[in-house]
Amino acid sequence: QRCNLLFRSCLIHVSLITLVILLATFCMVSVLVSAYYLYTGSTQELDLADRAVGLDCADLRALPFRQSEPRTPKPIDPSRKDPVVLVFIESQYSQLGQDIIAILESNQFRYHAEIAPGKGDIPPLTHKGRGRYALVIYENLLKYVGMDAWNRDLLDNYCAEYRVGVIAFHRASGAEVDRDHLPGEDWTVFQFNHSTYEPVLLAKTRPSESGAVQVIPGPQGLHATVVQDLGLYDGVQRVLFGHGLSYWLHRLILVDAIAYLTGKKLSRSLERYILVDIDDIFVGKKGTRMNVNDVKALLETQNMLRAYISNFTFNLGFSGKFFHTGTQEEDDGDDLLLKYVDEFWWFPHMWSHMQPHLFHNESSLMEQMILNKDFALEHGIPVDLGYAVAPHHSGVYPVHIQLYEAWKKAWGIRVTSTEEYPHLKPARHRKGFIHNDIMVLPRQTCGLFTHTIFYKEYPGGPKELDKSIRGGELFLTVLLNPISIFMTHLSNYGNDRLGLYTFTNLANFLKCWTNLRLHTLPPLQLAHKYFTLFPEQRNPLWQVSYDREIEICLTNILINFNV
Repeated sequence: QRCNLLFRSCLIHVSLITLVILLATFCMVSVLVSAYYLYTGSTQELDLADRAVGLDCADLRALPFRQSEPRTPKPIDPSRKDPVVLVFIESQYSQLGQDIIAILESNQFRYHAEIAPGKGDIPPLTHKGRGRYALVIYENLLKYVGMDAWNRDLLDNYCAEYRVGVIAFHRASGAEVDRDHLPGEDWTVFQFNHSTYEPVLLAKTRPSESGAVQVIPGPQGLHATVVQDLGLYDGVQRVLFGHGLSYWLHRLILVDAIAYLTGKKLSRSLERYILVDIDDIFVGKKGTRMNVNDVKALLETQNMLRAYISNFTFNLGFSGKFFHTGTQEEDDGDDLLLKYVDEFWWFPHMWSHMQPHLFHNESSLMEQMILNKDFALEHGIPVDLGYAVAPHHSGVYPVHIQLYEAWKKAWGIRVTSTEEYPHLKPARHRKGFIHNDIMVLPRQTCGLFTHTIFYKEYPGGPKELDKSIRGGELFLTVLLNPISIFMTHLSNYGNDRLGLYTFTNLANFLKCWTNLRLHTLPPLQLAHKYFTLFPEQRNPLWQVSYDREIEICLTNILINFNV
């Protein structure tokens, strides 16, 4: 019996030791597994759903969120409110707030900006039974959901009664991600369990460098980074963003959301008109001009671009004095360009590329213009397009009266363009005007200047040019402006032919990601189209322009002294 007791005691002791070992092992494994997934989870990154699954443009409709039955919200009635956007921003210096306002200003939409109140009343929403605002935008979603009950009821009741939508942005405090994909560290993804919500933009978690993949719910493991509230629960339609506007697709979706939530009261048509000017034809240092192969590529690309842009035609601005001043190969390029003269549009760019404001009498200007016109007539260049551009946009604004008079007498000019009116920057504020029966259109840059001639030497690196084309500044210029006249130069079509590279890729990107319909019109038709869209811009804004005049004078001094 004593032996049995000892045996049982030993057995219990061994069992306790085994249990402790098993528990310790289990705890260690749990800690290691938790640490592993915590580490790999922190290194995961979001990537666009279409990019992650390797789809091309034609396959976008096959994404999972396209397969569900559409649910139709109540229609927006734009008649009972003014076409004004109420924007609640965090501060006048916040980047996202400035980005939102820039989108509104670029589209020339009226808006009223307010600092989002932490507490206190919101501005009056109605006046004599009519809504003051057609849309409400919150820079910070938390300021919207955190409103006191009284003001939230006022806003929600107004939105429901007047069919006013709400757009809001939420940026989380997340772990670091790879900025080569979705930019930033503060993305929010949405999960929802009510039929009033639908995803607008989907992304998926990319595996970490170790190859681990997080298992997440949803078809193909997709996250919604932008969701639409159809208003089926409380009668208020909303679009919620899980990040700011640093990502280009969010800017595109914001433009669509504004149009959708205002019943297209605040929207532009899908028609976009693009004119590509090539200044400085025959001008340029030896070794930077177009040769025969470059000219052939110019014509071939023009014909190819017509598949994307109806009637696309390059518009060539010439200075006849510099004809045949390049190398032999470049002079041959000049000759071939004139052989193809009827394939392009042409406009005068001053005989000797002098700035018109330097000529203080009309007769001197006329002499320069007649020389250029005689050159055109001698070489079969058309002289009846009615469009001209001054070198460096000199004399267009501030207005140099002699230039306008000489243009009309020598060439019968009716249209010009400039990037100087009313100010050079920001570009979204550029407008048109009419002076002395000459229509002045706003001109845009596209990141190409006389010195940007090699892809690998592009300022900031080639990625900067590609970024501008693929969702960046150049893409947004076309997206936000119904009419865009782009300034390029002869040297952009020789060398690495960055002009051809830029507009070919831009047209392809626009076709892939938007439903925009692209066209090219001759300058005179384009001008009539512009002032039909913006009749309020006909009368010029007269203002003191000392700063620009001083800048022009200093530039001329530096040029004259070869500094």
